[in-house]
Amino acid sequence: MNKIILILILFLFLSSLIAENELTFSSVNEFEYIYRDRRVEYRNYFSNKLSLQMQYKMFRLGLKYDLYHPKHDKFLDIDNILIEEDIPGILDDFEKNKNYFDEYFIQIEDDNFFVNSGTYEAVIGSGIVTHNYYDEDFDEDSRLTGILGRLTFDRWQMQTFYGIMENEDDEEKNDKITALDFEFNITENLETGFAYLMHLKNQENQNFEKDFSQRDILSGRLNYQTDLFDISCEYAESNEYDRYDNQKIDGRAFYSNLTTYLDKFTFISAYKNYENFDVRISDLPTANHSEEPLDDSWQPGYDEEGLMGEIRFVPNFENEFVFNYSEGWSSDFKVRQSDFYTEFKHEFENLTFKAEYSHLEQMNKLINNWKKELTPILSIDFITGEFPILIKAEYQYKEKEQGTSIKSHYEPKLQADISYKNYSLSLIVEIQIGDSDDGEDGDFWIGGEFAATILGSTDIRIFAGKEKGGKVCRNGVCRYQSEFEGVRVEITTSF
Repeated sequence: MNKIILILILFLFLSSLIAENELTFSSVNEFEYIYRDRRVEYRNYFSNKLSLQMQYKMFRLGLKYDLYHPKHDKFLDIDNILIEEDIPGILDDFEKNKNYFDEYFIQIEDDNFFVNSGTYEAVIGSGIVTHNYYDEDFDEDSRLTGILGRLTFDRWQMQTFYGIMENEDDEEKNDKITALDFEFNITENLETGFAYLMHLKNQENQNFEKDFSQRDILSGRLNYQTDLFDISCEYAESNEYDRYDNQKIDGRAFYSNLTTYLDKFTFISAYKNYENFDVRISDLPTANHSEEPLDDSWQPGYDEEGLMGEIRFVPNFENEFVFNYSEGWSSDFKVRQSDFYTEFKHEFENLTFKAEYSHLEQMNKLINNWKKELTPILSIDFITGEFPILIKAEYQYKEKEQGTSIKSHYEPKLQADISYKNYSLSLIVEIQIGDSDDGEDGDFWIGGEFAATILGSTDIRIFAGKEKGGKVCRNGVCRYQSEFEGVRVEITTSF
C-alpha cells in the first residue's frame, strides 16, 4: 500500500508541472473483452491495462496498472477435461480475478549514462546468458524489479543490474539476479564483450526449508564486421549448486553465426552447442527456420547440437530465392531434427507473388516418437483501386508415429485480407482431413476479424468465430494453445 501511495504522489507532483514546456505526458489504455463458448458456465473475460508516462528533461516516470476479471488463459483446455468435478478447481487455479501494478519505474538518461529504478527488461549479448522480458505469446514474465545502470562511450560500454523476478514454480516467491557486462570496441570492425551473472533461485532444501540454489555464469563474445562478411560468436559456462538435489551442475553454451555477402548472393551459417543450459532466463538461438526444439518433449538447451545453412539469391529487383536447411541432434544421436525451408518471391508491377515450402522432421528414439510436417504455402498481395488485398493458401500435411500408432492428416487453410484506408477485414477458413490426436476428420474452423483506427489514436479489433488451437513455438520453446470459439474485442487508445 505504501508503494502505491508513493507512486500516486509522484504522479500528482509531476502533473503540477504540466505548465512547463519541457514536461510531456503520454498514456496508452488497452481494453479487452472475451466471450468464449465452452462447457463452463462463466464465459466472459474483461481486462484493462493502463500505461502512464511522464518525462521532464532527463527524467522519465512510468507506471502500468493491469486489471483482469478474470485473467484469460489461452492455453487452458477445459473442453477436454474428462472429470467434470475437476473443472471448478482448475479454473480457480488458472483463471483468477487479478489487479496489480504490472510495472513502475523512474529513469534518468543522458548522452553517456542511463539509470532505471523499478521494473525493467535486460539482455546480455545474444540472450544466451540472460534475456529478461515479458513474453506476450506465452504470457510468461521474467522482467526484473530493481536497478539497472549503463555507461556508453565511444570505445566501451558497461551495464550492471540487480533485481528480483517471480519464481517460475511459485508466484509468491522471488529469484534474485545480479549481473555485470562489459563491451569493448577494439577497432572499427571488432567488438568483444565479457559478462558475469549470478542467479539465486528460490527453492526448498532437503529439509524442506527455504533456501536458494546459486547459478554463476561467465561468458565472452566476439563480433567482427567487414564489407565481405560478418561473424559473431558467444560462449558461456555455468556452475550451479542445487540445494534440493544436493548436487553440482555444470553447463555450457556456444553459438556462432557467419554471414557472407557475394554479389547477388548472401550465405548464412550458424552452429549451436548447448549442455545443461535449459534455464528460464536464457534465450537460446535455435539455429533452424521453424524455431522448434529437437522434439516436443525435449527441453531446449539441455543437450543439443546443430548446424544451419542458408542461401539467399536476389538476381534483380523482381525476384528473390531462399534455401534454408538445418540439422540438430542430442549427444547420443537418439533425438534428432531436420528442417528445410525454401521461398520464391516475385514482384510484379501491382502484385507480389510468394511460394513457400517447409519440411520438418523430429525423432526421439528414447520414447519411440517420430513426426513429420510438410507445408506448402502460396500467397498473392495486390492492390485494386484503393483496396490492398492478400490471399494466402496453405495445405499442411502432418504424420506422427508414437509406438505402434501411426496417424496422418491434412490441414488446408485459406486466408483473405482486404483493407481500405483505416479499415481492414480478415477471414480465415481451415479444415482437417483425417484423424489426429488434436482433432477429427471433418473438423472445421472459420473466423473473421475487423480492425479499424478511429479518431487518429484508437485502434479497434473485433474477432468472431472459431480458431484452431495448436502449437506455438518461439526460440525452441513450444506450448499448445487451446481451440477458441467466441468473440474478442480489443480497444487500444493512445493519448
